[in-house]
Amino acid sequence: MQQRRQPANGNGGGGGTTAVRTEEQQQQPLSQDAGAKEAGSMPGKATGRGCYFSLAFSIGSMGLACGSLWQIPNSSDRISLQRGLVLTSLGFIYFVSLTDFCNKYLLETTHGQRFRRKYRLMMSDVLEITNKIVSAIQALFSFLVGLIVCKSTCTKSFVYASHFLMEAYGWFGTAYFMYDIWSMYKVHTQKIADKLHLLRITKGQGAVVSNGHANGTINGKSASGNNNGSTPTNLHEICDYDGACVQIPKDGRWDFLKYVVTHPVMMIHHVFIGTFGLLVVTYIRGGGHCIYSYMFMMEFSTPFVSLRSILSTMRLKDSRVYIANGLLMLATFFVCRVCMWPYVMWRYSLAIEAASLWSAMCGLPRGCLISIAILFLPQLYWFYLMVLGALKVFLPQKRRPPNAVLSAKSAATPTTTPTALVNGKN
Repeated sequence: MQQRRQPANGNGGGGGTTAVRTEEQQQQPLSQDAGAKEAGSMPGKATGRGCYFSLAFSIGSMGLACGSLWQIPNSSDRISLQRGLVLTSLGFIYFVSLTDFCNKYLLETTHGQRFRRKYRLMMSDVLEITNKIVSAIQALFSFLVGLIVCKSTCTKSFVYASHFLMEAYGWFGTAYFMYDIWSMYKVHTQKIADKLHLLRITKGQGAVVSNGHANGTINGKSASGNNNGSTPTNLHEICDYDGACVQIPKDGRWDFLKYVVTHPVMMIHHVFIGTFGLLVVTYIRGGGHCIYSYMFMMEFSTPFVSLRSILSTMRLKDSRVYIANGLLMLATFFVCRVCMWPYVMWRYSLAIEAASLWSAMCGLPRGCLISIAILFLPQLYWFYLMVLGALKVFLPQKRRPPNAVLSAKSAATPTTTPTALVNGKN
């Protein structure tokens, strides 16, 4: 005989088996439930076959790109326009299929869904983790290319030596920066959709929604979430990938043009690197690849930045791994992105036998100086944000007890509310 469980309020159900959530199910955070609904599939139905087709496309496109460079006889040969366009096309296939593989693995496979339930990840969290994984992989490729070119060309001529691999990855990497703009836009719009979904399902339940996660205590269990350490100022905002709080439109729609306009620093960085920084510098200019190899090696800090965001999305900011990664991120970012350009300019002044570093820089064309400023100044801004984030971790502000905060607000703002009502007394 099938045993039926009675509802928590003691009222029996009539006619058939009563569908009642167990105590363990009731204590699950709302973000987990919403994430399961967003996935559109249950663990028992997960197959994940489609993700391996995407992986095959990704590996195949990378193999074709490497194969197209295999027959180049000399390291100083140029990449033709036709070969460059093929490399860019293969780059789009590689990064798009790699993203599709990561998304499908987390959303459709049993292991991926188990991972999502463990860390209570919503759809926007999955998209953001995927975006950071692809970003880290691209950064490793860029660093490897820069290291190979640096060892090959800098011993020949610091100013004039060239290497075909620099031009080849210039074409291939351009696809990533164009793709990443769209990928970040999809993450942004999904965050808005998840936030609006949580606002609807938590309405009337006393739960506070912040940045796509249900915060506060639900059924005695904490369901707090975070993203990159930022906190929106009100319920109708989300924290973007760069920590900026943006307002959610009432209809939940955020068109691509508006996203581009509201993120100028990131857009300028991606468009400049993807067009001028890679193609113009490595293909049209020709030569000077030793100098540009250092620009490619600047990406060495990106995997640590990506891992920090992933750990934050998984709510592991209090773990030792997060703290250790944060220290490595600061160190590598400072060395590879802040100190790199002054070092390169110093090496350049020695190569041209200039009287000083300043005189070497003054001798550069105006367009070159503007390009250096576009590349260098955002690095200083992002390093400043990282330092502020590190100070918050290592020097947390002391929180005053709720009674002290309430007393301070009462003293600052006169009110006619009776003290008994403030204290919860009738």
